[in-house]
Amino acid sequence: MRAISKLFGAGALVGALLVAAAAHAADKVKIAIIGGAADIGFYLADAKGWFAADGIEVEMITFDSGARMIAPLSTGDIDVGTGAITAGLYNAFDRDISIRMIADKGRNVKGMSFQGMMVRKALIESGAVKNFGDLKGRKLAFTGPGANDSSVIDEALGKFGASIKDIEIVYLGLAQQIPAYANGAIDASIMPEPFRTNVLKLDVARELMPIADLRDNDQTGVVVYADAFIKKRPQTAAKLLNNYVRGVRYYLDSIVGAKIAGPNADEIIDVLAKYSTLKDKEALRAIVPTALDGDVRPNLESLARDLAFYKAQGLVKSNITVDQVADMSWIENAVKDLGPYKPK
Repeated sequence: MRAISKLFGAGALVGALLVAAAAHAADKVKIAIIGGAADIGFYLADAKGWFAADGIEVEMITFDSGARMIAPLSTGDIDVGTGAITAGLYNAFDRDISIRMIADKGRNVKGMSFQGMMVRKALIESGAVKNFGDLKGRKLAFTGPGANDSSVIDEALGKFGASIKDIEIVYLGLAQQIPAYANGAIDASIMPEPFRTNVLKLDVARELMPIADLRDNDQTGVVVYADAFIKKRPQTAAKLLNNYVRGVRYYLDSIVGAKIAGPNADEIIDVLAKYSTLKDKEALRAIVPTALDGDVRPNLESLARDLAFYKAQGLVKSNITVDQVADMSWIENAVKDLGPYKPK
C-alpha cells in the first residue's frame, strides 16, 4: 500500500509539474490599449478565458494616446496596438517599419456616437459657444499630433470658413483632459466613452454635439499588429484576432437602443468596470456604446479622408495609401473561421 501511495503521490507531483509547465508555456502577448470602452473585444476575450484556452496570456498596457504606441510597436516591445491611425503610423511604414492595420476597433455612427465634441461647462452655459464656429481662437485638446480627431475638427471648422490653424492646440492624454476642463486649461476636445460620461458626471464639460453629426461612420480606432508579431508568431496572431472578433460579437449582442441593455448586459458592464478606466457601473450603463462592425472590418474610406488631411498638413509627405498599411487578409481569415456575424 505504501508503494502504491508513493506511486500515486509521484504521479500527482508529475501531473502538477506538467500543469505548471503548460501554464508557464503560455504565449504572452503585449497589447497596448487606451483604457476606454472601445477595447471591449479584448477585455471580453480575456475575462471569458478565450485567450487562455488558446494558450495565450495577454498583458494590457495602458497608453494615453495611439500616437505613443508607434515606437514600441516598431521595436517589437508591444505586439498589438489599439487606437487611432495617426500620421506617425504612415510615416513609420514609409520608413520600412511595418505595422499592419488589421481590424476595426471603434467608429461613430448616427444614433450611436461614442465620441462627443465636449466643451467647457462655463462656455456653454454663458452662451459663448453655441456652434462649432465659436471654437475659433480657443484651446482645444488633442491626444497627439496627426490623429483622427484633428482631421474631423478641421472638416467641421471648414464649414465656418476656418481650419485647424484657427485654434490653439494643446496636447493632453484623455485622463489629463478631465482636470484641465475643471481648471479652465482647455476649452474643448473630442472625448470617447467612458471619458465623455466621466466629464459629464463631474459636471466640468457639456456635449456640443455627437461626433457622428460631424462625420457619420467615422472610423476612430483600429487594431494594428507589429511586424515582428506577424512574422514570428503568425498562429498566435490569428488566434488572438479570432478571439477578439468573438469578444466584439458578444458585446454587440448586448446592445439595445444604443445602450448596453440587452442579453449579457450585466456581464458586459462588470467587465468594463474591471478593465476600463471608468469603474462606476451606473455610469457605464449610461454611456453610448462603441459602434463596431460585426465582422470587424474597418471603414477604409474614412481612414483615407484622414490620410488626405495629414498629407495636406504636411504631416505625411509620401504618396503612401491606406491600402498599403491595411492588411485585410487577417480579418477575412477570421471571418472564414468563425463565419459571418449573425446578430442574435
